[in-house]
Amino acid sequence: MFGRTPSRKASVRRPSSPPIERLDVNDLHFADEMPASREVDLPGRGTAFVRISNGPKGASTVLLVHGLFATADLNWSLAMPVLAARFRVVAPDLRGHGRGLPTRRFDGEECADDLAAIVRALELGRVIVVGYSLGGLVAQLFARRYPDMVAGLVLCATATAFEVPTGHGPLRAVDWAARRAPESVRRAALMAMLAPKSANTPRGKWMMSQVRRHDTMAMLDAIAEAGRFNSSDWLGANTVPAAVIVTAADSTVPAETQRAMSRILGGSVQEIEADHFACIKRPHEFNAALFASCVRVSA
Repeated sequence: MFGRTPSRKASVRRPSSPPIERLDVNDLHFADEMPASREVDLPGRGTAFVRISNGPKGASTVLLVHGLFATADLNWSLAMPVLAARFRVVAPDLRGHGRGLPTRRFDGEECADDLAAIVRALELGRVIVVGYSLGGLVAQLFARRYPDMVAGLVLCATATAFEVPTGHGPLRAVDWAARRAPESVRRAALMAMLAPKSANTPRGKWMMSQVRRHDTMAMLDAIAEAGRFNSSDWLGANTVPAAVIVTAADSTVPAETQRAMSRILGGSVQEIEADHFACIKRPHEFNAALFASCVRVSA
């Protein structure tokens, strides 16, 4: 998603890896049926698209925040029924992504404000907020800006800071050119970049139908937002129960960077031998770790 994210203390520079991994649909897993959807009016902000699994009566709420280029359906379709055995589960599309709120510019703090508006509109009370990759950035901001709304924090495959390929060097010119290209050109490039292997299969076509909804300028803004983000000076002030799920074979957000975040944050840590796309490549292992983490921070 972002390219490599080196540890701040790393002394050996690793070979660079491609900024985007081309996925193979045959390696990916999604639910056959999605949880119920709902459009939620957020006064002064617009209408948010959310997936909701109600869970047991009176259950605590888990608020799931997806990653870059993803949607609630792409990121969380198999996690929601697992979590719903114990929790009420709410998963929105971030603004500019999928069916999320339209936006002129993607901004992490504004996304955190969207989450707060969803919590108010649905009267969720204090929530366990779970962030995956870019969603971890938004979840950290939400926990910082709205501590009274947060009962627990679970961060997955994410970091306190990201290194973004377009943030420096020759690829800055690529970002500059993309922002000035016609929308049709940007969209064609996005679709080509994110097209998985076996894209012409029913599942591949469904994936691309999700991607086709993205706002291309919002995607560029989200990448730039990640490049500017650094929570290392304030994440340690978090006072709610917290957990980190480390994707140990991750080349997008390397495991040592995730571990460094866990040391700043405190709380429990679980590691799974999976890459950055663990939620859809290794859903059984990932969702077991996610369920355990949510139970732990809710105790």
